[in-house]
Order: sequence, then structure tokens, then C-alpha cells
Amino acid sequence: MFAYKGFDLNIYFQGAFGSDIFNANRLQIEGMDAARNQTTAVLNRWTGEGTSNTMPRAVFGDPAQNNRISDRYVESGSYFRLKSLSLGYTLPEKYAVKIKASNLRVYVTAQNLFTLTKYSGIDPEIGINGIDNNLYPLTRVISAGVNMSF
Repeated sequence: MFAYKGFDLNIYFQGAFGSDIFNANRLQIEGMDAARNQTTAVLNRWTGEGTSNTMPRAVFGDPAQNNRISDRYVESGSYFRLKSLSLGYTLPEKYAVKIKASNLRVYVTAQNLFTLTKYSGIDPEIGINGIDNNLYPLTRVISAGVNMSF
């Protein structure tokens, strides 16, 4: 926490480094084993000699089992996140007493402002066994308020 001339600033960063995530969502959205929506990454699929060797061919039913569980879906789970930021200002007492308060502070707080990661999924903070199975991401929240003491 940092305070100067009535202003206060509180910043909380969070991160994880060196972890791996099995991105199970990609089994569905890049699998090309059935007739369903896929990501644009599948446009770079294998179509014959000299083409992609990282995205398998598109085959209905997947007889070669290109969509089986493998390290193809393992990604870095490292991230750095600004988890919380709060900025406040406490008015001098001579102004607070004018409204019959002993203390008056106004503030703005934000949570989950940004995340730096190379993970292709929605949120690298998946929480359970290192498997991302389409959990909801953390929401960004911005709020403002006033603290008054009488």
C-alpha cells in the first residue's frame, strides 16, 4: 500500500509460472472429427504433402484418431495478472466536518484488470487438476464508493 497527501493506492498482482494446462476445449473446437463449428486455426490443417504438420487433416469420424488425448493440447499455464487495484482519496478533516463527518474517503476499485499469458484458452487460472474444461473466466469488476465516519 502506498499513501501520500490523502491519496492511497493498493495494488495486488498474482501469477503462476512453470505450470502446464491440458486445454480440453481444443478437442472440440479444433478436432475436425464431426460436423460442428471449429476455430480458424483449422484452416491451416494438413491437406497433403508439404502442408501443416501441426494441425491434422479434417476427416469425419476421425478414423486415424487425430483427436485423441495427447500433448498436442498441452500449453503453458504461466500467467501474470493485475488482480486488484484500488485508488482512494481521503478529504482533509476541515472539509469532512462541513458535512458533519469525521472522515470522508472516495475510492475506485478494479479487479481482474488484465492478464498476460500465452495460453490460448479463456483463463489460465483453471483451478482443477490442470485441465481446462471450459470453466467460466474471472469477471472484471470496477466499482466506486464513499466511506464516511460520523
